[in-house]
Amino acid sequence: MEHPIAVVKEIAREVAAELADGYATGRYAPPPEYLNTAHAAALLGLTPGGMETMRKEGRGPAFIRASGKLVRYRVTDLRNWMAQHRVEPGEVRE
Repeated sequence: MEHPIAVVKEIAREVAAELADGYATGRYAPPPEYLNTAHAAALLGLTPGGMETMRKEGRGPAFIRASGKLVRYRVTDLRNWMAQHRVEPGEVRE
């Protein structure tokens, strides 16, 4: 039986090689700069409904409304919003 660490390292090498080849050949595309509500929610670990509620209440991350129903979130804005909600160890926010 192979050592578990060796197995994990081999899997990681195979995944990295597959991703590199996929990006090089166009099978995979890098994440876009602008995400729809569902993708933005997935990035933040939220539900699309939760994102919509926060947007309507004005308490969520910044967004772009390109037209009446076309809403997009910049990845940098999502990351900045998360960083603003960082809690230091020992700091209690309830």
